[in-house]
Amino acid sequence: MEIQVQRLRDALGLLEGLAGPKVKTDGGKSVKGRGRKSGKSSSPFPVLSNILLRDGKVIATDLETAVTIDLPELTGECLLPFDRAIKLLKYVNGNDVLKIETGRRTVTLLWSEGKAALETESIEDYPQIPTIEPVIRCSVLGDMLVPSLLSMLDYCATESSRPILAGVSLFLGEPLEIAAGDGYRMAYKTLSLSLAASEGIKTVVIPSKAVTILGHVWSKAPRPPVTEGSIADLVATKGKIGLEISPTLLRTHFGVVSLITRTVAGTPPSFKSLIPADPPYRVQFYAPDFEVSLRRLMSTAKDGNGAVRMAWADGSMALSTEDRGSSNIEVRMPAQALNGSGRIAINMRYLQEYVKGKSGLVTMGITTVTGPALFRHSSSPLVVIMPMNVSWPEGETEKPPAPQPAAESPQETTDIPHESSGEQPENEPA
Repeated sequence: MEIQVQRLRDALGLLEGLAGPKVKTDGGKSVKGRGRKSGKSSSPFPVLSNILLRDGKVIATDLETAVTIDLPELTGECLLPFDRAIKLLKYVNGNDVLKIETGRRTVTLLWSEGKAALETESIEDYPQIPTIEPVIRCSVLGDMLVPSLLSMLDYCATESSRPILAGVSLFLGEPLEIAAGDGYRMAYKTLSLSLAASEGIKTVVIPSKAVTILGHVWSKAPRPPVTEGSIADLVATKGKIGLEISPTLLRTHFGVVSLITRTVAGTPPSFKSLIPADPPYRVQFYAPDFEVSLRRLMSTAKDGNGAVRMAWADGSMALSTEDRGSSNIEVRMPAQALNGSGRIAINMRYLQEYVKGKSGLVTMGITTVTGPALFRHSSSPLVVIMPMNVSWPEGETEKPPAPQPAAESPQETTDIPHESSGEQPENEPA
């Protein structure tokens, strides 16, 4: 078979994270590769470090998720070692024509200025890609769905003992709701998309790694050209992604890319019911100010239990930490208490991950120092974080905020002065 070097090189770039090294996406977690050294795979399934070229398609899989790239000029079939091929082709002229010849356990690449013989696995050992029999088919705005899914990744559980929490949950309906949680914190967002339930499928849990891979191919893959219609048709088509859902599989497709993944079995928690309805004690602050203050406390928090105590009143908020030797550090920053003073303690790492990259105002609401804290920021997902039990400076523990006179619910304000600019929490899961 023959193919232009640049065409194959672009396809291999889309498959990173399945057969190749780790992939990083904006706002998402990285996905590690399979730990190869000197071209050898440390995976219990060495064949998965290869990609399959078959009948006009390039395929990679990790047994749970598979990505297929359409390359119609490919004929025949062979396995290609991913790492060695992508490193080799990096230095070959992209306009050159690559000829691929196969042997029993080898594949030979030939181009105008050289050739390479690569050891590979038996093609018979490559797993079959599952075929989906969807009960739900639809097309949605991918430019809204994919970034929203990626924004949930920080809140997915990583423990294998809780698989239902190790993915992003979709609650089908109008509007579409998405959520993720790890037992100590959760994120929730409603999207102005409609994805109707059908034949008993009301929820879908997408594994976190599949979400990361989807984010990677969505950002890198070319969109299909529109040969007819107006500019509005072009814009609408570019942002669309097709979805097919069965009881055990989810397939997304757009342009030359198709991704199919096994969904997580089971029913996710009712995340929406865990969101505090109307926290009576709320405080507003600028995200960059908060991020800078957390950095000033970082060293002490790492030496202690990781908790950051936050107490606000009279236009400012005090943040403090202490190490295991009882050394205490406190910093103050501008903040606006919307209806009275309050206080709570939250894990440093969770706060840093939440505020990272944000600008503008953040609103935090609490009910008591032992209840969950609710964070709101612009169009970001709602985030709920469980507090930590700490001893406050005056020696009292878990003292609730002082009650305030009833008042009308204040509107969000920007009247706040603006400065220029991980241990597991010791509390019970939500």
